[in-house]
Parts: sequence; C-alpha cells; structure tokens
Amino acid sequence: MDIARIREAIPVTRNLVYMNTGWSGPSPQRVTQRINDQLAYEMERGPATLDALPRSRAVHEELSRAVAGLLHAPEESIALTQSTTHGLVTVVNGLDWRAGDEVVTCSLEHPSVLLPSLLLQKSHGVRVRIADLDPQDDKATLLSKLEAQLSPRTRLVFLSHIQFSNGLRLPAREVAQMAHRRGAFLLLDGAQCAGQIALDMGEMDCDFYAMPGHKWLMGPDGTGALYLRPELIPQVAPRYPAHGAVESWDVATGAVTLQTASPRKFRLSTTSTALEAGMAEAIAFQQELGSHEIEARAMALAARLMRTLKSIPGLRLTCPEDPELGSALVTFAVAGKEPRQVVEMLWGRGIAARQVPTPPAVRLCTAFFNTEEEVERVGAVLAELAGSA
Repeated sequence: MDIARIREAIPVTRNLVYMNTGWSGPSPQRVTQRINDQLAYEMERGPATLDALPRSRAVHEELSRAVAGLLHAPEESIALTQSTTHGLVTVVNGLDWRAGDEVVTCSLEHPSVLLPSLLLQKSHGVRVRIADLDPQDDKATLLSKLEAQLSPRTRLVFLSHIQFSNGLRLPAREVAQMAHRRGAFLLLDGAQCAGQIALDMGEMDCDFYAMPGHKWLMGPDGTGALYLRPELIPQVAPRYPAHGAVESWDVATGAVTLQTASPRKFRLSTTSTALEAGMAEAIAFQQELGSHEIEARAMALAARLMRTLKSIPGLRLTCPEDPELGSALVTFAVAGKEPRQVVEMLWGRGIAARQVPTPPAVRLCTAFFNTEEEVERVGAVLAELAGSA
C-alpha cells in the first residue's frame, strides 16, 4: 500500500492529524470531484431531462452494485438509504411486531440502536432486554451475557457490530448463530465497520446490516445502505411507502398491489444522484486498495497506538486489547482530565479526536491513511498532557 500516494489523494492529511474517521471520514479529492461533476451536469443540462434521468438511474445501479461487492452480497439484497439510522429503522419499524415480543440489545449501544428499540415498548408492547456488556469482557463472557438475555419470545437481536464508544468488535457470526437457534433475527449496526474491516454477509450469517457512506468509507454525508437477507425482504414492510413500494394501484377501486420481494420498495422518491455518485466513487477508491489490506493496516496502527498509550503514566485504555475483539477505534481516559478537555487540547495541537460516553473516554481512530509518525506525534502530545494533570 503506497501511503504517500494515498495521502496525496486525501487533502486533509496535509493540514492536520485526522483521527476522527469514526465520526466522519475525510473524502478523497476524487470523491468530491465526482459529486461536483454530477451537480455541474445537472446545473448545465437539467436534472430531469431525457438525458439526465437515465444517467441518474445508472448512478443508482452503480452504487447498488458497489455496495453489494463491498458486502459480498447479491445486488438484489441491497437497499440504498440516507444513513445508517435510516437503514436500522427501516427494519425495526418494518417488522410485524406483537405484544410480548422481545428485542435483545446491550448496555453499550449507540442511541440509533437503543432508541428505536425502546420506542417499540410504547408503540407495540415489545419488551427490551439489555445485556450488560463490558468492553473488557472476553469473548466467552460476551456471548454468555448475550445468550442469557435470549428467550423463546426473542424476535430480534439488535446490536452494533463495532461499538462506537469503545471499539468493541462483537463476534458477529457466533451472535447470528445464537439468535437463529432461538428463531430470532440479527440486525447489526455497521456504522463503524464498512470501510474499516472486510465484510461478508454470507460468512457472517447476518439477516440485516445497515451502514453509512460517510464514515470509514469516506464518502459524503446523507448516504448509506441496508443489506437484507433476500428471503426476509417480504417480511419487512415499507413504512414510508413511495411509488417503488407498489407494483400497481387503481384510484377508482382503491386496489393496491404491493411490491414485496424487492428492496426497491424501501427507496424514497427523491434522493441525490450527486451524493450517490460520491459514495460509489468512495467505495471504488477503497476497493482498489482492498478491504483486507485496509483492515490490516488500520489494526496495525491501532496496536501501535495502544502500545504507545499504555506506556504513558496516567492513561488508561477503555477499549479491548484482544485483536479479535478490538478495532481501529482506540479509546482511553486521562487521570485528572475530562474527555472533552483532552479533545480540546488535542485539537489545539492539530489533532482531530472526539469524546465518547460509554465509558467516558477520548476516542482516536487509526484509519489506513494515518501514519506511524502521526501515532508517535499523538503519543508525545498525550504524554505531555498527562504529565500536566
């Protein structure tokens, strides 16, 4: 992997140490150019002409194919969305819930997982069971805690594949098998995964998987995708039905024939062709490098950063150190300093980071475009900050 060439293609790397890719990734110049090219075309040739409309459809199909390739999934299993949350609530609100059904999630979760789950309690009488996970738990303990929450009433296991607040990577295949043994579905939030780790929906045995375009994939905001196991698509109703949700309708009789087996039924009527083109270009940029190569480099940088941080008195890692359960999200606490204070101090030194809540910590993301020198620079700054506590 030619890191110098890669960094030349990502302008932010010339201006600061960007370690906040888990919030929003810095787009390569070619991604922004692709967006601008589409907007310029629409400005000059019109967005809804006999030339422009086929072009828009072609971009949509290009992005669907790109996501399918990234996830190693059939194209007919992909619905394009506007965010990870959009994909998650498409599934949660689209299932046919009955009072007494149960959802299993965990205590570390992002609000995009917890809130849709908790709202089911009020709207449908669904019980939410929460496994109390610790990012320092070993694999056997994690699986045991999750399994303890499953029951014959469990309908959905709903978790983040990688936890945003501490980098814990759940063993997805084992969790899927556990859910399936109880007759439940598995819905995973892949917000911290697509573009960071290699993904294969068949290998994971996942039922539903939602992802964004703007984080580790480094595409534009307002983009995302949802994978649905093809045979389960008919079981998820479109709760925001647009014209793609129906095969036909008759105004005089009120008859409506629903679209059932195609993910097209989830597509909103109006989306941005320019943003979809940008996400397709972002995926192409990364696929040229290779998902496994990207993951290996990000994890190597994370391991280096963790070793550096562990050597600094007053710093405590809050992320898993086991590579199988860890990720390129490295989180830590500094004795005597609030996470927000540390984030602000880092920014004052030209380092982009963020604070996270569970447990309270500072988060650094080691993306494939970061360098060993940047890791050492961050370590030096943190050693100085910790020493001034």
